[in-house]
Amino acid sequence: RQNKIALEDLKGSTFTITSLGTMGGMFATPVINYPEVAIVGIHKIEQRPVVHEGQIVIRDRMYMSLSFDHRVVDGAVGAEFTQYVKKFLENPALLFIQL
Repeated sequence: RQNKIALEDLKGSTFTITSLGTMGGMFATPVINYPEVAIVGIHKIEQRPVVHEGQIVIRDRMYMSLSFDHRVVDGAVGAEFTQYVKKFLENPALLFIQL
């Protein structure tokens, strides 16, 4: 906010979280910045029609886009991680339970 962050403060990470919510849209493909191995894009929460117990109802929905460097992260591991993140976003109280 004060434009005081140095380039050195932004180096050395392996994973990025980026917010795409302000841009709207439903899907994106976040680009991995070297030397990172993955990035997740969090999209805007919007109300959408969904089928729940045979009925069309309005529910809050948020899309997530993940990109993984497959030279480092196997696709199955990336998919498992995606489901793990989804579980905690849908049920934040689980963060307080030892799994």
